[in-house]
Amino acid sequence: MAAEIVTTHFIAHDEDLGAAYEAWRASTEASGAEILAFSPRPHPIDDDFILWDLRTEAAYGNLRDPASMGLYELNALVDFHGIDRDDRIEAFFIDDNLATTRFPSALGGLTSLSTRDGVGTAELSLITVVYLGTEAAVPHVHSLFDALITRSHVIAYQPELALLEGTEHSSLVGPLWLRDATLNIIGKGDRFYSPGKEAWSGWFLTGDSPETVEANLTEIIEPGMVVIGRVVAEPF
Repeated sequence: MAAEIVTTHFIAHDEDLGAAYEAWRASTEASGAEILAFSPRPHPIDDDFILWDLRTEAAYGNLRDPASMGLYELNALVDFHGIDRDDRIEAFFIDDNLATTRFPSALGGLTSLSTRDGVGTAELSLITVVYLGTEAAVPHVHSLFDALITRSHVIAYQPELALLEGTEHSSLVGPLWLRDATLNIIGKGDRFYSPGKEAWSGWFLTGDSPETVEANLTEIIEPGMVVIGRVVAEPF
């Protein structure tokens, strides 16, 4: 089954989060799409562009004190099979009428996901796994990711890894540069310049704890071939 995670970013005052969540659940449940999993609650996120863009929308909407509204995220794992996605996606905004919106919102997410295991009852996490290696390491990187998927409880995942490009991903890759440099210094690395290496990322939704996913992550540290990785867990 192909699915996607539809992410709703929105702004609200803290005291209105319950009302925002109820409005979002009601709207998404009425979308006509099959909802496989919901966020159990909003969680705050840090994205200055989205925050100020939505605060500006709130100002144009004459909402109360936009500068004190915080940025939050809600996610839904959705299957649009058999229906027109373009007709239904508007339901994932918290409000669909700009003139009366109470919670300005924007959409994002992950598409082309494969589903595998059942949702279960555990708290869900969205996992970003990042690998660092030379260009020659590509086959090994894919094998390591496939092994992690096999070992983990995976509700949905993107089968293909994405090449991370640009400085905007330094917060994800930077800790791996540091580890890789340390390996080179102590004589266990491959002697390639760490920030000059390639980085890849993959994503999956899991009911496993972040500690379990970390334990399932494998690497290659051998003479002439080093592929290291890290896991970043976010609430679903």
